[in-house]
Amino acid sequence: MTAQDLQQIQSIVTGAKRVLVITHKNPSFDTMASALSLYLASIRSGKDAVVAMESEPLVEIADLVGINKVQTQLGGSNIVVTLSNYNTGEVERVSATEDLEGGKFNVTLVPKSGVVLDAKNVSLSSSGGSFDLIYTVEVTAPENLGKLYDPNLFSGTQVINIDNHDENKDYGRYNLVEPDAASVSEITTFFLRAIGIQMDEDIAGNLSRGLRAATNNFTSEKINPATFEAAAICLRVKQKPQPQVPKPKTDQQPEQSEQPQQSMPQNNQTQSPVKDEVPADWIGPKIYRGGGNV
Repeated sequence: MTAQDLQQIQSIVTGAKRVLVITHKNPSFDTMASALSLYLASIRSGKDAVVAMESEPLVEIADLVGINKVQTQLGGSNIVVTLSNYNTGEVERVSATEDLEGGKFNVTLVPKSGVVLDAKNVSLSSSGGSFDLIYTVEVTAPENLGKLYDPNLFSGTQVINIDNHDENKDYGRYNLVEPDAASVSEITTFFLRAIGIQMDEDIAGNLSRGLRAATNNFTSEKINPATFEAAAICLRVKQKPQPQVPKPKTDQQPEQSEQPQQSMPQNNQTQSPVKDEVPADWIGPKIYRGGGNV
């Protein structure tokens, strides 16, 4: 990934107001941990976010933070009126009227002269709604999303594709596909840090558990220095020291009681947080395989 790519991604993520995080049915612990972390990061950034997959969450991932927010249907804000058995030119025009007193909104299909439209051929459905940004997590091809895949939704929305499988079809606007990564959570950890999103304990906890699950507690043959660096990033967030609240003075407390605190060694004072730097090898071609179209 080049610096220019990273800047463009930051702009897309920052500007997005409605975000969809989506994965395939029956995802692994690692995959769901990554998806929920992206969802939580979007919510914490003040965005309207949805996390979805085709199946109900499995029992083994039920304790991840945010799992209760997973949807199995996108629903959508768009209602589509479909006329089946239609031949070109049969509809002269479409009109819409409001019946405020009756609380109704009517859509009328006006046929051309001599054409008879059968109401039995009319059906209603919902379309995926409107999103500014879609994260796909461990989805090698959009069709793997099953019934949640809406080609119209994907074709008109910026897609960031996150995966660690070599067979990924690189269908996103940006493809963060790294087959050498030990887990999807590893890629997500570096991604969130690279675009400047501050992780909290819930996000770091999910990613840390995803890393451990995918690597069998760091015993997998796929682990590499980046795996441990991602784990360290999460651990530093989880162990960030909390500011101490000073104790109020009381009448019984002697004034000289503060003297020992002044003579305490400097190494006992709370250190300022260490700023993480993005590894130079991450901002390189290995994690960015190029753009693509859905």
